[in-house]
Amino acid sequence: MTVPDQARACCRARVPVRDALWLAAILIAGLAAVAPAVAQTPEAEQESVAKRPRLDYESYGLSLDPVDRGARTTGSSPVYAFTRMEVETGHDSNVRRVSSGETSSVFTVARPGVSLHVDGDKHQTSLTGQAAIGRYGSSSGDAYDDAQINLRSRIEVDEDAALALNAGVGRFHIDRGSDLDLGPAYGTQTYRSYELGAQFETLALEDKPITGTMRSTWYRFDDVDGVDRSGLDRWIGIGNARIGFARTGEVSFFVQPGVQRVDYSRNDAGNPDSTRLDLSVGATYSGGAVSQFTGFAGVSRRSYNQSGTAAEFAALVGAKALWNATDLMTVTGDLSISNEDSTLSSASSVTTSEIGLGVDYEPRDNVIVGTKLRWTDYRYSGDVEDERLLKAGVDVRYLLNEYAYLGAGLHWEDQSSNDAANEFQATVASLRFGLKLCCLRDFVTEEREGRIVRQGVVNGLFR
Repeated sequence: MTVPDQARACCRARVPVRDALWLAAILIAGLAAVAPAVAQTPEAEQESVAKRPRLDYESYGLSLDPVDRGARTTGSSPVYAFTRMEVETGHDSNVRRVSSGETSSVFTVARPGVSLHVDGDKHQTSLTGQAAIGRYGSSSGDAYDDAQINLRSRIEVDEDAALALNAGVGRFHIDRGSDLDLGPAYGTQTYRSYELGAQFETLALEDKPITGTMRSTWYRFDDVDGVDRSGLDRWIGIGNARIGFARTGEVSFFVQPGVQRVDYSRNDAGNPDSTRLDLSVGATYSGGAVSQFTGFAGVSRRSYNQSGTAAEFAALVGAKALWNATDLMTVTGDLSISNEDSTLSSASSVTTSEIGLGVDYEPRDNVIVGTKLRWTDYRYSGDVEDERLLKAGVDVRYLLNEYAYLGAGLHWEDQSSNDAANEFQATVASLRFGLKLCCLRDFVTEEREGRIVRQGVVNGLFR
């Protein structure tokens, strides 16, 4: 688990970049960061192998309550902090993701994190800071120091409505071998991101939930070795809504309009500003604690400010499924097709198709084995070579006790392209060790029998 990966593709000899997957991943991850604060997690996801609470292997955080000493041991403090420190070490067979002349190296990554929380009757607020500090034994030029801070707040407007707010700032490195990477001749390249977001959800209309999301993100790329990268600086604004309109049994139907705006700080690098309008319809199935599915299909239209660039129509498809096949196994799958902005001067956009499959298995209560397979296809609108990226991996997590855990991972990447220079293969094997005071919490609810205290787990704090 890392501070978010912000780029993954293949290197090019030229400076222009293709960051469609990177952009899509940031947007999706950013929206997901807000959504859990509002929407209730589906029952099947709560009971999945990855998300199921393991109370014997979770610990309370540090109580910051200055009055109630009992809160320090019961986890009922309204002011508290969770902490985590993880160290990972391993070997990367192709650090710079090149087609030839590979550099292999051992690496070490330290991931400290702290999350401060203030809980009230109608609101919850958290301030989370985390970092990823990476060093390579055989390639000092690939060292990086990533850091991010996020402020999140959830406000219960009334019994049927909630509002989530999010603000974040971060500094990240660009993954070697991605289109954002200038190549192995350059040192570590970095950028900064600043984001604001809000999401509102209401259940005022019975069986017809409505969710609206707005988000603004600014990206600023740092110069490296005398190369000016300000041509990549941009603002991305997105807004969408999911409006329920019908329900039959366990299936709910919705319509989903949306808009995405991309504004570059400079257009002289050949990057046109654009606006994408979306419209899709979909359905959500809830099979209790066993399964869940959400899917939608529609169309998008991207128009450009630059004269002479025609508007583009494209399919818009998304699906996500989860199946708790047994008490010990969870199967997940996802599919997406979308038209994304491209910063390549010779391609106005790229159609990204992605499919993923995962299996989580729990042979013991404190041992979790996860496998993942993901295939991504990039097809450009201009005279740019298409690319295909295949990722596969297995990860094992062993919970020692409520304060410590071990992990091991083996991951493989294989990128093919119409241009052989953009192809690569890489294998990464690693071990990790973590210490934590996280993420057990006592939750108090008012029931007919009076106040009920139950233990629960706060998920999604650290990456």
